[in-house]
Amino acid sequence: MDKSETRPSENTNVSGIKLEQLRSFVLVAEEGNLTRAARRRHTTPSAVSEHLRQLESQLGLSLFERSARGMQLTRAGEALLVPAQKALGQVGNLLEMARSLGDNPLTAMEIGLNAPPEYLKVDQLIQQAARTLPQLSLELRTSASARIAGLVAEGSLDMGFVYGDWSSDSRLVCHKLVSIRVCVVGPPDGPDALPETMAQRARLPWIWPSATCPFIGLVPRVLGEGWKGANRVTTSEDEHTTVAMIRAGMGFGLVERAFAENWARQGAVRLYESPRLELPLSLCVHRDKADRERYRACIRLVGSLWQPAPVTETG
Repeated sequence: MDKSETRPSENTNVSGIKLEQLRSFVLVAEEGNLTRAARRRHTTPSAVSEHLRQLESQLGLSLFERSARGMQLTRAGEALLVPAQKALGQVGNLLEMARSLGDNPLTAMEIGLNAPPEYLKVDQLIQQAARTLPQLSLELRTSASARIAGLVAEGSLDMGFVYGDWSSDSRLVCHKLVSIRVCVVGPPDGPDALPETMAQRARLPWIWPSATCPFIGLVPRVLGEGWKGANRVTTSEDEHTTVAMIRAGMGFGLVERAFAENWARQGAVRLYESPRLELPLSLCVHRDKADRERYRACIRLVGSLWQPAPVTETG
């Protein structure tokens, strides 16, 4: 019998299960990858792996199948995922109630970050929140825009920074903070300018944004109507990977300009100012929460950090 089919023995030490083990289990199940799960937990892959080992040992079950493709839930893992999520949710509710009953109640506000913290002014946000919103405890999670929008829409995340237009999702209210520049980036030994004709550009080697990346909507503006037939050498899930591939000489890609500038100053990549590309950077929140005072207070605080750029509401 496969280990994933094994039933817990009578000696299974379920009373010793810790919240950190359940959190690691749920995050790895969501991400399918130890490294990404560790990033969301702000810890190391080895620590997350040890949490899983301890949990599997205590339950007497194998929760994941480990392969080159990542971490995939066994049948036992699939069966336990929802109860684990509910248990964490109940603990969260318990803590929030306990805080509300205390002399100095604190409310956790979990915010998704889709870009480096320094670009999103997170240091200023934390400092200002400590002074003006002491009742809020800010917790930060790093992910891609599409993932953040999905988690906010389903209620798993309080609010988050996103690139692109998400007004088509009726569950979200998005507060535009600023328009951000996106540019074509190429290897340092690339041409001084992109070819003038779209057909010539399409023949260049391209590192493609993933289907869920907001940058994918900018590709037709770079390559024209025939963009789907362009020379795609690979696909990248995030800007860090895209820049690494560009530095290795694999091809050209779309990168947020402020992020790419650091590498350009070091001579590691070449920036192309034309065509000029922009996307909105917004703070999104679930529509059902948008009118709650603690959310409105946090939105106002974030918006004040991006002045004089107007904060407009969409969705």
